[in-house]
Amino acid sequence: MRVIRPRALSPSARRRPMLLAVSMLIFGVLAIELTLVATTTTTGAAIGGGTAAIALGIGAAWLVRLLRPNRSRHLTGAMAALLGDTFDDAYALVVAPRLAVRDAARLDGILVGPAGIRVITVRDWVGHYRVRGRTWEFDTHGRRGWIPCRTNPSWDATALCDGVARWAHDAGLPDLPMRPAVVFPRSHSQIVLEEPADEIVTADNAPWWANSIGRVRRMSPADAARVVEAVLDAAEPASPFTAMPAVDRGP
Repeated sequence: MRVIRPRALSPSARRRPMLLAVSMLIFGVLAIELTLVATTTTTGAAIGGGTAAIALGIGAAWLVRLLRPNRSRHLTGAMAALLGDTFDDAYALVVAPRLAVRDAARLDGILVGPAGIRVITVRDWVGHYRVRGRTWEFDTHGRRGWIPCRTNPSWDATALCDGVARWAHDAGLPDLPMRPAVVFPRSHSQIVLEEPADEIVTADNAPWWANSIGRVRRMSPADAARVVEAVLDAAEPASPFTAMPAVDRGP
């Protein structure tokens, strides 16, 4: 399977912001040195010190934001690793596509291939859950037994799929087979599937799911390539200093 990441998520796209952050730190250090060596008045020392503090603060903040672990990147990476072992090169996975849809932070991937399009949202829940239809429940392992989850991945996935379908229509794409999918890429998410209304993918059933959806050819290679191209063209450059990662709100 081909895994495609928008340019803004690639290491090369982070090089320029990294250089800017380091440059601000260097500028701050030089400002301190010049203040200590060349400044003879209190006012000049205050201005130099303030300039150095601002430069160092901005540079440090940018650097921390660029280097700190990004939970969203880890989750989408786990999703790509899971699906990459189950599909061949006829499929392409666009990771974290940047489309103008509602709740876009939850749009973790678009899988395109002979079986059609899958609009993917990822969850990292820990524990034992079950889904019946579109009802999600959590096992308390106590007297309360199964209780309703506070959030519903099925509704989120369906809303995202509807949003992507509207985007595709506005982009002039033909009416193509498209379905929502919820992916739990890590083994600590134990999901019991009792006739779910939507496609639920886990670390255990991913090969079975890939085989089940791939039995019927629903999309031509030309249409698949057109969809991938449109998704990538729609990606807007985003600054890593303002982009907010998706946060898993939990069950």
